[in-house]
Amino acid sequence: MAGAENGGFAKAAVQLGSSPPAVTRLIASLEARLGVQLFNRTTRIVDLTEPGLRLIRRVRALLLDLEDAEKEAIGEGGVISGH
Repeated sequence: MAGAENGGFAKAAVQLGSSPPAVTRLIASLEARLGVQLFNRTTRIVDLTEPGLRLIRRVRALLLDLEDAEKEAIGEGGVISGH
């Protein structure tokens, strides 16, 4: 998601505390595993393809669900209660 949000792998690498080549390899590995191109790459910008947009929408929804589940598990105040 960092690549899409930052418009490039170099900026994403900085945000993730990684290197641009490492981020590029991870994206290439994911694309190979899925068998689909997730990003359009030019010398100036990186943007999502249609399959990339679909994937990121689903991943964001899953992350929000996970966050909600974690909040629900710890309760409102973060104090464990009950039996």
